[in-house]
Amino acid sequence: MTIDPASLYQQTLLQEHRRVLGMLDRDACSRSFGCLDRTYWSWKFTDFPGARFQEGICTLAYLYVTEFEGNPLYGSEVLRGWLQGGFRYWAQIQNRGGDFNEAYPGERSLAATAFTGFYMSEAYLLLEGHLDDEVSDGFRATLRGVADWLTVNDESHGFLSNHLAAAAAALLHASRILSEPKYFERYRYFLEKILAHQSDEGWYEEYGGADPGYQTHGTFYLARCWELTDDDRLLESLQRACEFLKHFIHPDRSIGGEYASRNTQTYYPAGFEMLSGKSGAARWIAETMRESVLDGSAAGLVSVDPYNYFVLMNNYVFALRALGKDSRTAIESDPPSADAQTWSFPLAGLLKVRRRRYDLFVGLSKGGVVKLFDRQRKRLVFSSCGYLGSLVGGKNCSNQSFVANADVALDGDRIRVNAPFYIFARPLMTPFKFLLFRVFTLTTGRFSAVAAWLKRLLVRVLIYRKQDVGLQLERMIETGEECVTIVDRISGADLQRIERLEHRSVFTTIHMGSSRYFVPHELALPEIIDTVIDRRGQVTEPIEKRIQIRIGELDE
Repeated sequence: MTIDPASLYQQTLLQEHRRVLGMLDRDACSRSFGCLDRTYWSWKFTDFPGARFQEGICTLAYLYVTEFEGNPLYGSEVLRGWLQGGFRYWAQIQNRGGDFNEAYPGERSLAATAFTGFYMSEAYLLLEGHLDDEVSDGFRATLRGVADWLTVNDESHGFLSNHLAAAAAALLHASRILSEPKYFERYRYFLEKILAHQSDEGWYEEYGGADPGYQTHGTFYLARCWELTDDDRLLESLQRACEFLKHFIHPDRSIGGEYASRNTQTYYPAGFEMLSGKSGAARWIAETMRESVLDGSAAGLVSVDPYNYFVLMNNYVFALRALGKDSRTAIESDPPSADAQTWSFPLAGLLKVRRRRYDLFVGLSKGGVVKLFDRQRKRLVFSSCGYLGSLVGGKNCSNQSFVANADVALDGDRIRVNAPFYIFARPLMTPFKFLLFRVFTLTTGRFSAVAAWLKRLLVRVLIYRKQDVGLQLERMIETGEECVTIVDRISGADLQRIERLEHRSVFTTIHMGSSRYFVPHELALPEIIDTVIDRRGQVTEPIEKRIQIRIGELDE
């Protein structure tokens, strides 16, 4: 399919601009005039405005200053007034320390501070000469608060490259807009931190591992920093990142998933459109995934919720802007080799096996998660996210858990993964828990040290916390020319504690708000591959299961 990329991104922006405007409080008499958190200002279902919704101002600013066929927002004086309201509201909800809240009052979120600082700066640069002096001065004062806070604060609850990249980009803008050298020094701090944690395999760290979906997001902010600085070292880092990432574009144009550290499957195109004149891998990713932007093969605008909607809209803006940049010199597209071979990324705990008929992806560090795609038919034909068990007492356990330096052996066409089972929790908020949480955040939690402790605690409980259980999966995978054979052996003293054990196609075991967006290939396979145990005490001896998937037979 031949896709005109400019038309693709323009039409998407035009189709969605009404939704963006509908999220905006456009009533100048309202106390929340300029707010883009519709759940807060219209439905009144929440008790504070999420700062990150203000990122939608960037998309509207672009549509205001950019003339192209069918754009009704170009030069609209009405929109200019609404945009100024958006800038004022962003300043209005800033905390005294210069930071912003995303998940709860008093959060002091680096993500909300960095992302809104970056996108509001981009909107400001687009609207230079169109904003009243009072609005411009207010923006600059707010941005100074953002940059001052980012200069003395860091992400403390985990290493998230995409958050740090946004912080770097926000500080880079602040250093230029405010002519303040110390902000550039802090930009260098965040950038060096990201590059120091970049794996020799090319991936940027996300909670200790590689996550292709999130890497498409973080790549954009780093690519924007490269555009603004022409930093050769940063460009080389991005080129290596694209070389890694191209291996995790699936034949059906989906990306990532449960075999990666954060389970995400969202594709952000801008970084690759921006780098396509400097990286053959980036060009191939950009060209290949345009069809996914159109049909939603990877999670995108058609599937994400409001919490990722505006950041994706903005990403399409930058993808469109990149198409006209001088940096898009002629460079040959560089796809992964079409020949049969195996790519091993031991530091990431990821493996890709390519044969004539199929691509196999294995999450070696995620308990042996398997995704198998038919290359000719371009579809997912088998998925195993592992085993999901219910123990006596109601707790859940699974072998799907991120384990760095997993017990793995590769021997020719054979892959062995030993994966322990862990108990995991799926906590949900209740009215009583919510009340206690709000009382805490509005009292003791208002102190910065306590707020940082709370964030670390939440991440530990929702993402990192694991409790051992006496169960072990040994998974053997054999890759033939047109078939894949999986032999599983489950053993351990706690087999008798299991009330139900299912082998499932799709599930996750950690909290991750940006994962589990719908992708079409979920409909291709049954949720449950096999119910191994359906009552307590049914099995006390080790369990062995064998599955063989013949790709050629699927055509018959």
